[in-house]
Parts: sequence; C-alpha cells; structure tokens
Amino acid sequence: MQNVEQLIFENETLIKKVIYKLKIYRDLDEYMQVGRIALWQALQKFDDTKGDFTMFAYMTVKYAIIRSLSKANHVSEHELAVEEDVIIINSRQHNLVVSSLEWPEWFEELNEDEQFLLIALYEKELSLKEIADKYKLSYETIKKRRQRLLSKLRGLLK
Repeated sequence: MQNVEQLIFENETLIKKVIYKLKIYRDLDEYMQVGRIALWQALQKFDDTKGDFTMFAYMTVKYAIIRSLSKANHVSEHELAVEEDVIIINSRQHNLVVSSLEWPEWFEELNEDEQFLLIALYEKELSLKEIADKYKLSYETIKKRRQRLLSKLRGLLK
C-alpha cells in the first residue's frame, strides 16, 4: 500500500500534465482522482518486459481521463439545465405526471402530450416500454412521438 501511495505522490505532475494537455478546466478534483485510479491500474497491469513504466502510466492515465470525459459528455447531452422549483402539468390524460423542475421558456411551446413525454423520459427516467404499458399505447407510437419531440426540440433550440 505504501508503494502505491508513493507512486501516486511521485506522479501527481504526470496526472496534472495530462489534464492540462486535454484542456480540462472544470471538475479538476474528479479528473485527478480518475488519474490516480488509472495510475494504480497501470501499476497492476505493467509488464517490465514491454518497456518503460512512465510512458505506460502516461497513456493509461490519458485514456482513462478521456473515457471519463466521454462518459461525462454523454450524460450532459441528455441532461437539461433547469432550476429546482415545482411546476405541475395539468392534464386530464396524464393526471399523475408532476414535474419537480422549472422548465425553460421553450417548454411552454410544447403541447401537453409532448410535455408529458419529456417529463416521463428525462425526469422520471421511464423507458419507452414502461410509458407504453402505463398509458396503454403501443411501443411504436411512443417511439415515434419521442422522435417527433426530439426533432421539435432541435428546432426550438436552434
């Protein structure tokens, strides 16, 4: 354990260098931790017969941070920036759909079904199948509505 801690301490600059070269300026602590874990994994996987540890560690840290960035980017593409307030969607058809978020202005431009679908998919995190089963609609109908909703949102957000 002392060996791992010493290795991480000695290679903090390597991790910082990778973060700097990838031009990461937010969540530095998170990416430092990803780098430390990658460094530990590099120590576990390193084979002396295949070359220099420093280069192996550098590449392992770099690709671990890139994977982490990719995952964070994927998540942020599916998140909506909203504030935590309460808004209730009034709808007879979807009487139990209550949003705990305050949506942006463009949300009001959506019809009730589109608002319901947006809340069910991205706030309540229901799958298309769950939505179809709950409201006795076919899976294909919900899938097509989602496609139309995403197209409409792309148009509204341009």
